[in-house]
Amino acid sequence: MCKMCLGMTSREYVGYVRDTILRHGWAIQYVTGDGEPENPEFAYTVGMSRWDHPEFICFRMCPEHAGRSLNRLAEAVVSGRRFDEGDDLADLFPGSSDPGELLRFPDSSTHLHLANDFYRPAGGRPVPALQFYFPSTSPLVRPG
Repeated sequence: MCKMCLGMTSREYVGYVRDTILRHGWAIQYVTGDGEPENPEFAYTVGMSRWDHPEFICFRMCPEHAGRSLNRLAEAVVSGRRFDEGDDLADLFPGSSDPGELLRFPDSSTHLHLANDFYRPAGGRPVPALQFYFPSTSPLVRPG
C-alpha cells in the first residue's frame, strides 16, 4: 500500500522521496491505473536528472517488476552509464531473449509529475525521459 494511503501527508511524502533520492541516488514512483486500457499503471524514476540523465518510465508492469527494471537502469546510470533511445540493454537483463528497449518519451510533464516538481526549472522545459518498453509477449508485462 502507498505511503499516503497509510496516512502520510503530501508534504511528508515529498520529504520521504527527497530522503530516498539523497540516500540512494533516485526513487521509484509507482502510479496505479484506473482499470481502463488508456490509463494503465506505470512507474518512473525520480532523481536521474541529478545525474544529468533522462528519467525512466515504464507502463503496464506490476510494482515489483517495474521497480526491478527501473532500478537496474538507474544503478547503471549512477555507475556512469548513459542511455538513449535504441541502446542495447542485453547486459542489464541477462538471459532474456528480449531485454526490452528504450524510446524517447515525448513529454514528461504528462506523467512524471514528481520528477518535474523536483527538477524542472521554473518556466523551463519538462525533464527529459526515456520509456523502458517491454514487448507484450514478455513475462514481465502484466496482462491487461
